[in-house]
Amino acid sequence: MTALLAGVGRADMTPPVGIAHVNWGARTHDRAEGIDLPLLATVLLLEQGATRAAIVDLDFLLMSSDDSRDLRAMVGREIGLAPEAVRLSFTHTHSGPPWQTQGFGTQAQLPGMELVPAYRDKVKAAIVEATRLARAALRPARAAAGFGRSDVSVNRRLGLPDGRVVVGQNWEGYRDPVLSVLRIDDLAEKPIATIVGYSTHPIVLAHENRFISPDYPGHLKRTVEGALGGHCLFLQGCAGDQIPREALVADLGAPRRIGTELGLDAARVAVGLRTRQVKRRFDRVVESGAPLGIWVEDEQPTAPQVLAVESRRMALPVRNYGDVEALDAEARRAGDAVKALDKSIATPAEIAAANFKAKRAQMSAHWGRFCANRRAVDIELHGIRIGDAVLMGAPLEPFARIGVEIRDAKAAAMVHFGGYTNGWDGYVPNAEDFRSSGYEVEWATPYAPEAAGVLVREAQRLAKDLMAR
Repeated sequence: MTALLAGVGRADMTPPVGIAHVNWGARTHDRAEGIDLPLLATVLLLEQGATRAAIVDLDFLLMSSDDSRDLRAMVGREIGLAPEAVRLSFTHTHSGPPWQTQGFGTQAQLPGMELVPAYRDKVKAAIVEATRLARAALRPARAAAGFGRSDVSVNRRLGLPDGRVVVGQNWEGYRDPVLSVLRIDDLAEKPIATIVGYSTHPIVLAHENRFISPDYPGHLKRTVEGALGGHCLFLQGCAGDQIPREALVADLGAPRRIGTELGLDAARVAVGLRTRQVKRRFDRVVESGAPLGIWVEDEQPTAPQVLAVESRRMALPVRNYGDVEALDAEARRAGDAVKALDKSIATPAEIAAANFKAKRAQMSAHWGRFCANRRAVDIELHGIRIGDAVLMGAPLEPFARIGVEIRDAKAAAMVHFGGYTNGWDGYVPNAEDFRSSGYEVEWATPYAPEAAGVLVREAQRLAKDLMAR
């Protein structure tokens, strides 16, 4: 079997101060007023004979599956790779700019939107630059993977005494503390890349924050790179119902604390992984003040490390969202209310109310069109095998238990499944969560309760098939 090759490239894609900063419905500002940390595009290229794959890690919230498809095709053209072999992963920071200038709470006339088209061009240029750097850095590599634990995350579906479910720390709810870590080294065991997977929303910073920030994933990656060297990529997990224990604040120190702790937990796992296979044997006694017993490491043959990549479709059942024309009309009314608001005299409460009502109405209208005249939708399921590890993703926001069920099938020594991959097509709650209320089941998912089970079965099947290669 031919050798595994790996290379990483990175480029800056930080937007300008003054760009639209509108990812929160409760915000009272429109423009970003400063930069906390840079936003980065990181590309990992992998090659083994005729099999090639790319993972593109973006410090960005989300974009549509169609726009993601265009970026994947752009990467593919740059290096002669099929778009289906490219995984586009979003860290899901909510503290960056939007990709589109219309929909989901954004409107083209808002201050700062005039800077978004040029920013899209900057992101594309950064991805191309990072891809070229990764290609130039390709070299023989070996990989090792393992699991760890970090306790920075809790459940985020908080039930109030009146029965309402809101987004907030639910200390008693279901959570997934497991870290997935994949270390890729050169043949001298010098780190090329460390891939960290974890499930929790990057909403440490929320509506009161006025700074561009990668949120905790930016600090996580810096921490891992400082400890090991090489580059760190972050693959968001099944974070649909997970939140950091410190979240929804404007304190720029909070994502630093969460990201540093998570990064140290991941680095601890990565440091303990050995990509070079060795066997220890007792060699000799060295006479000193005390006789010293000396052990040596003999390098062992490295087991073949298979690289495989596959993209397939799965049909997820959807629900009836209601009359599309009525939903569109309500979205227009709510959007017009934002346009008509005189922010020079409106109170912060009035501004926030108009913004969140428009965002909810636009989401409902979007899902109405998404589900219209359909019983199911085809969603891409993407998987990459690197040795004994399988990395899978979909353009979804699954709840944590979904990822745990996929991982616990143990199709490989390490399985990480995450959403926020190759686009975004809504939340996937657990079936039982549809019995209650809350953002995730009321406004943010087009799917029927059965969708979670379908997703688990299809992902388990893909992992098994990749390991059979």
